[in-house]
Amino acid sequence: MPEDQVSDERPCLHCMMVELIDDFFADYPAAGGEPDKIDIDEVLAAIAKTVAELTSTQTSAVRQQMIEQLMRDVMEYDGEFRQEDATGSDAGKHRTH
Repeated sequence: MPEDQVSDERPCLHCMMVELIDDFFADYPAAGGEPDKIDIDEVLAAIAKTVAELTSTQTSAVRQQMIEQLMRDVMEYDGEFRQEDATGSDAGKHRTH
């Protein structure tokens, strides 16, 4: 693919979010100050708040559908990542969109 087409592609939002979380905890270590330690509770609370904020203008039925879709997606990606971990592959972790 020509270089000018690559630069015109949208970045992977998932990859950007993972990088932001990694950078955040590098700058502001989790309790205990262990390097490279991510506070999962803090990350999950931030994701939950973000989803709630982004869906707050929707009707309750639409919000419920979005939450159910999110739960299905989490389970699907969890299965994919567990399978990759079991096979020792991490090729799809930052390409799965």
